[in-house]
Amino acid sequence: MRSFGLLGPLDVVLDGRHVYIPPGKRRVVLAALLLRPGQVVGVDELVELAGGSRNALQTTVGRLREALPGIVLTRPGGYLLDVRPDEVDVHRFGRLEPAEALALWRGRPFADIGSDALERDHAPALTEQYLTTLEARIEADLRAGGHERLVPELRALTRQHPARERMWAQLIVALHRCDRQTEALQAYDDIRGRLAEELGLDPGKDLQKAHQQVLTADNRPRVRNDLPGDIADFAGRASDLDEILAAVPSGCVAITAIDGMAGIGKTTIAVRAAHRLASRFPDAQLFVDLHSYTAGVAPRTPSDALLELLTALGVPAQDIPDGLDARAARWRAEMAHRKALVVLDNAGSTAQVRPLLPGTGLVLVTSRRRLVDLDAARTISLDVLSEEDSLNLLASIAGRKDEDCREVVRLCGYLPLAVRIVGARWRTRPVWSAQDLVRRLTEQRLTELTAGERSVAGAFALSYQQLTPEQQRLFRRLGMHTGEDWDAHLAAAVIGTTRAEAERLLDELLDAHLVQQKENGRYRFHDLLADHAKASVDPAERKEAIARILDHYLRGAEDSARRIAPGRPELDSAVTHELVDPPRFRTPFEALAWQEAERLNLRAAVYLAAYEGFFHHAWQLPHQFAHYLLLRGSGRERVEVLNVALGAARHLGDLKARAEALRGLGSAYMEDGDPKAEKDLREALALMRQIGDLRGEASVLGLLGMIARERHDYEGSLDHFERGVVLMRQAGAPTGMAAALHNIGINHAQQGRTEEALAYMGEAVALMEEHGDVRAAALTLHNIAHVHFDAFADEECLVHADRSLVAYRESADRRGEALALTDYAYWRYEMGHHAVARELAREAARLCRTYTNLPDDHAVLASMEDVRDHIGQAALLVSLSLDAQLGGRPAEALGHLRRCLVIVRERSWWSVDRVLGQLSAVHLALGDRVAAVRCAEEAVAAARSTPQPRAAAFAEQTLARAKAPAPPT
Repeated sequence: MRSFGLLGPLDVVLDGRHVYIPPGKRRVVLAALLLRPGQVVGVDELVELAGGSRNALQTTVGRLREALPGIVLTRPGGYLLDVRPDEVDVHRFGRLEPAEALALWRGRPFADIGSDALERDHAPALTEQYLTTLEARIEADLRAGGHERLVPELRALTRQHPARERMWAQLIVALHRCDRQTEALQAYDDIRGRLAEELGLDPGKDLQKAHQQVLTADNRPRVRNDLPGDIADFAGRASDLDEILAAVPSGCVAITAIDGMAGIGKTTIAVRAAHRLASRFPDAQLFVDLHSYTAGVAPRTPSDALLELLTALGVPAQDIPDGLDARAARWRAEMAHRKALVVLDNAGSTAQVRPLLPGTGLVLVTSRRRLVDLDAARTISLDVLSEEDSLNLLASIAGRKDEDCREVVRLCGYLPLAVRIVGARWRTRPVWSAQDLVRRLTEQRLTELTAGERSVAGAFALSYQQLTPEQQRLFRRLGMHTGEDWDAHLAAAVIGTTRAEAERLLDELLDAHLVQQKENGRYRFHDLLADHAKASVDPAERKEAIARILDHYLRGAEDSARRIAPGRPELDSAVTHELVDPPRFRTPFEALAWQEAERLNLRAAVYLAAYEGFFHHAWQLPHQFAHYLLLRGSGRERVEVLNVALGAARHLGDLKARAEALRGLGSAYMEDGDPKAEKDLREALALMRQIGDLRGEASVLGLLGMIARERHDYEGSLDHFERGVVLMRQAGAPTGMAAALHNIGINHAQQGRTEEALAYMGEAVALMEEHGDVRAAALTLHNIAHVHFDAFADEECLVHADRSLVAYRESADRRGEALALTDYAYWRYEMGHHAVARELAREAARLCRTYTNLPDDHAVLASMEDVRDHIGQAALLVSLSLDAQLGGRPAEALGHLRRCLVIVRERSWWSVDRVLGQLSAVHLALGDRVAAVRCAEEAVAAARSTPQPRAAAFAEQTLARAKAPAPPT
């Protein structure tokens, strides 16, 4: 917070702290700059004001900069103060309402600046502005009926400013309205005599008009002000308030409808705005509570509200007609020539409000519902307060503001009513600490948010009571949803209806501010409303609601998994309810998009199922969801949900469920290089054999074969894969058999048997393509390209690489595509196609970031220790290093490659010799020939340990370049 004050003694506040500026030239220079914030003030002008020389001015400015760092700036020909006009009281004064402006006035302008010139040139105009503003404020108070309290103030002011006719006129009017006619006439005689004697003038129009009022006994206040008092602890809402204040009409009615959930502060901001605008509507400021959401009070009918409004305008009871239409017509006629402001608070519908709208003036309507059919209305929907504004509100009520209060206001949901209740309770219980409040709110939040007759739960209950039975049912059941948000399909599932009907009900709840919509098609509760909805459900309905929620997510996970990975074995689904309108997926892209959108909800559903005892859902959901997490590279999350599945399976005593959970866990651990993988897989293998699940047994054998291959146990690995082929054939699972054939091909490739590798992989691709397993075909084509590359068959390599990319894209496997692009970029690099290689590397890096949850900052990926997708991490680093190296940024490439080397030595996904070769080239580019030779020698040793001649040849070429004599300089 920054502020600068010249309306009285100099006042400087930076970051909420007062800054002392010593008397003398520094104050003069600062004052001169504050008079023109953001503008250049010339050196000559400042020298003339402050006295001395240019050198002395430089010294003065230098000392000012020490006190005000970063604010006093040098510009050609002078200096500039980098502050906004609204941070300087002199400039704010004229922009505020009279009462607020006068609060800025602390005394004589430039009182302690010490500059006769500034006082002479600027103080008189500022003083006149102050007096004019003071007179405007007094005029508003007179209109509001404040004549009695104004008399002493006006007596004092007319003594201080004996020649100001308007103040004398105001004194005369105030005295007259207090029925002190004699004093009023004496005051008129006093000022008339003074004007004639001292100035030779007659009284002006204001005085004459005031005198005439006394003579005609017209002492009625001109305005009815029914506004409730403004609150002192108003917090935040600056932009909302500005929008309301901007809606001042010119000739016709201006309507602003302020809506929001219960307790959001609609009435508070409407009253604050009305007080700010009161001086612009001198003829009346009216407030009517329509009681649409008041406990124990029936909503006001439009006819009753019009009776109150007409009475407030002074219309005699006998002149007020009976019928609604007649009253509305009389109301419009009475308002036609008035500048009036009307607040219609607590409205329930447009039908209740429309007859109350005048033809002119300003109308502020507050409602818990969106009044979407209120014609010509500007709508402002209030959101909860920001964290900082919530803290400020809590501090203003309870007098507490420290770091622990952040959790207090978070548990209040940043809802003003909740913060006010907590603040009021805390103020009366000073022995409580913030931690005490947090504990109480955590244990019984809605119970704690009660103070006297005010409660958050009570406010919500009034909104709930206004709903139809079907709206109430949807609201209650959605309270059992524990995820981040939901869509219309979920809403349809919880009440057993169509998506279209659910959307209609959700829109109605949205208009009632009982649900929120942060993005199109996605709905959520405010935290406190979620608690209220949950508390409204009885035990029987609670169980059904949870079952329907879990059925929705399980059915969606099953159907999307079929699109993502066709050919997977089907389970006996735990879905028990017939879903009228479940989500449907035409392509793998739609299926992946759904799982991406519902990722947090699917995870929440897993834990909800386990906690509530829906154990069949608790193991089947992770089984269907884990494949997406594999594609996404989310290893840690995959392990977490599969552990929940394993616990549920054990609770059920279901051997099939336990075997599937262990197989999934083993696969996840294997991806992460965790040694627990083999133990879980061997337990899964025993269970699959016990229950006679041939396909499951073959699948586990395939995973165990991959672990054996990692240990270079090619004989044991091959035995697992060949047994898998036999079992898959017996089970009638052609895509499973193809996966086993693919793995046999990889075994041959890693042992240098190119023809055998290509034969097995070719057979695998044919089966995969025949049975529509496009993603598996993409991976196999990728590996075929790899085999051709290692065999120097560049043309065949590129053909299969292109086919692989097409298949990855068709199957929507963006992670697989990213890894393939990384290899493709490197192959192009080794082939000498550097421009193409760089473009491929850039595309690979983009996909790695987008689809593998990796950081978007490639300067140095310092946060990647927390990333469990080591394969994606290595791919990103390889891609970034290629881009940097080919882009002439060897130092950047060096950082990426060093990090990559650590990963590949641990995980061996990408050949160590490749990374070492790249490191050698980068060191050479940086002029470090010793390091280049060392890395190249390590690359040669690593490459010779593999049966891949191309790797060895490239490493040897790299070593030769590193050892070659440096070119002459």
